[in-house]
Amino acid sequence: MTAREPGRPETDEELARHVAELTGDDRRHDRRLLWWELLAVLLVAAVLAARALWAA
Repeated sequence: MTAREPGRPETDEELARHVAELTGDDRRHDRRLLWWELLAVLLVAAVLAARALWAA
């Protein structure tokens, strides 16, 4: 019998659970990134609209 490496899943179920945790973290990160990107786009649009109205 060989000793398993520390931090590595031992069974398929543990590996599946580990992958599910990682993909869940990725989804949460992607969702946060989407909201920040949306906020940035809206901010730029507001600045451009204000600039256009100011010049009119």
